[in-house]
Amino acid sequence: MKSKWNVTVNGVNHEIAFKPGAFKAKAVVDGASTPIKNKSLFIRLFDVPLDLDGTTVHLTAIGRKVDLAVDGVYLNSKAPYVPFENIPKWTYILSAILSLGGWAFCGLIGLCLGLLSSTLIISRSVTPQKKNLAVFSICVTGVCLLLDLIILFGVAMMTM
Repeated sequence: MKSKWNVTVNGVNHEIAFKPGAFKAKAVVDGASTPIKNKSLFIRLFDVPLDLDGTTVHLTAIGRKVDLAVDGVYLNSKAPYVPFENIPKWTYILSAILSLGGWAFCGLIGLCLGLLSSTLIISRSVTPQKKNLAVFSICVTGVCLLLDLIILFGVAMMTM
């Protein structure tokens, strides 16, 4: 995805870029960088308002998808801008169950499966299309735990 944009606001050109970092990402507006605070422990998730000559644009990211919203429309995806919701607390509880349960059941493979499932649940919880979010999250949790059990019993059967 594109992470550098040239935007004209009120007749003035602005260059906006996103610079990922190991611990802190940055928004660069006309050469001046600003650190970005991530909203999630599991995935890249932010919605940063940037003021350009009295007009607010939004630099957003869910996972690897970084986009810039100008005048209510994302420039990369051409979709209408919708502000992110807060991440529900119960998604963090499910994420902890998935990650720690995966680690307890089948070690590193289970932990990776739990982190992947957690990322899926959290990214789905902040998107505007929240239809059947609880059902979706419970189904993902069930499938993940079932896969952990299958791996656990498969390894146990192979060692007998």
